[in-house]
Amino acid sequence: MFLTQTDLINAKLLAEGALNESDILKYIINDDIDSQQKKNMQKGERYYNGEHDVLQKDFRTSKILEKEKETKKEYCKTFQNVNRSNHKNINAFLKILVDQKTAYLVSKEPTIKVSGAEENTEQKAYEKMLCEFANDNFNEVLQDLVTGASCKGFEVLHIYYDDNGELQYCIVPANEIIAIYDTNNQKELLEVIRYYDITIVENGQKYIRKKVEWWTKQNVTYYIEKESNLFVKDTSISVNPAPHYWSITTLDGFQKNKQGHSWGRVPFLLLKNNRNSTTDLEHIKGLIDAYDLISSEGTNNFLDLVELYWVIYGFGGDEASTVMKKLQINKAVNMMGSGEDGRVEAKQVELPVAGRLEFLKMLRKDIFHFGMGVDTDSDKFGNAPSGVSLKFQYTLLDQKAGNMIAKLRKVIKELLWFVTEDYNSKHNTVYDANDIQIDINKNIITNDVETVNMIQYSKGIVSDKTLLSMHPFVSDVNAELQELEAQEQKELEKFGDMYATK
Repeated sequence: MFLTQTDLINAKLLAEGALNESDILKYIINDDIDSQQKKNMQKGERYYNGEHDVLQKDFRTSKILEKEKETKKEYCKTFQNVNRSNHKNINAFLKILVDQKTAYLVSKEPTIKVSGAEENTEQKAYEKMLCEFANDNFNEVLQDLVTGASCKGFEVLHIYYDDNGELQYCIVPANEIIAIYDTNNQKELLEVIRYYDITIVENGQKYIRKKVEWWTKQNVTYYIEKESNLFVKDTSISVNPAPHYWSITTLDGFQKNKQGHSWGRVPFLLLKNNRNSTTDLEHIKGLIDAYDLISSEGTNNFLDLVELYWVIYGFGGDEASTVMKKLQINKAVNMMGSGEDGRVEAKQVELPVAGRLEFLKMLRKDIFHFGMGVDTDSDKFGNAPSGVSLKFQYTLLDQKAGNMIAKLRKVIKELLWFVTEDYNSKHNTVYDANDIQIDINKNIITNDVETVNMIQYSKGIVSDKTLLSMHPFVSDVNAELQELEAQEQKELEKFGDMYATK
């Protein structure tokens, strides 16, 4: 949930008229848990994990309309057919669409550039440091960040120091986060409240309690929930409120000095899925549910299908099961009587498969259309289509991804700001994170021949780094540049040796 400073003041006033910290936290957290945004997050996570609403549907149960004998009033009655199949089909469209967007945006590592790196050795060293920081773990976290934001509306990255004093970063589930922005523009993140459940044991009994961290630009205050929903400061934290991090100096293995520091900004980065922080599920949930229901209903009909059923007339009181047994063993029965008195008819059941398939096809098309994805099973993907044709197929996905690109670029740059500050403090450098430029390398299926030819024609017009980011064989531009530099150096050494021998 997102709050402003004004919302926070109102929360303090509405907390039963009390201004104590416990009531304020209780009010804000309970309001967040009940918010529509957090409910949508849970739905998005469920559907991404294949936990669709159809799993709660019992196809053996149906409602029938009946009339009371005396009053003739109609009423609904639940009827259960225990012999009915109850199979449920899960059609994981959300996972396909989200994974498709994630692969499109960050399956290739972003290109990190520093202004002036080509002419200035200091800037070149700065760029190299940032590129080394952006390792495989960096891209894996970015992929999880994009996936989480797509399913939940936004996802959160937390920056911290580990026990060894090394700068680290990790994803904190957005379900645990309440973000507080400035009132005027609602762009500057001023505070973050993080809450999560822990299990404690008291007198042999297990209880679920909440831990709360209230982060500001200068410090963090830790709270723990006691009985009766009472929040108190966590006494297990020696300094509370605490600084964002500590710098510790030692002498002969013993701590000599411990000094608290603050970043001057909240060490949490929020990646929003779009302007309104809505999930990728919200516009297509009804379509997916309809697809699941129709697909499951059709499957159950097939499972319960009796290809032939027998209509039996007048067989001297024989039970239907007896007649069926005679048909199975003898392949015939003795006819008793004539005309309508003794007759067996075989009738065949036909299911409306064609109509069902057409409707599912329409639903699938709508899911990919309103979900703004690319249906790779579509007939439109022909053999070796041109680059223009492929770009047309990716139009909707590109528009959806475009809603996130600027936000993703900003988050990466903010993360590298922390990296820069950490490096400057440890190495006495004065690198400026404002010099950083981030390029998101979208991964689109292309006609490789057309792309490579276009790159060749663009030599001297566009920078080599930009051209490398477009090359179909390159997934990590920064690593590829280092390989090219090493290769060039070997070539120079080789030619130098050749001239030296002459």
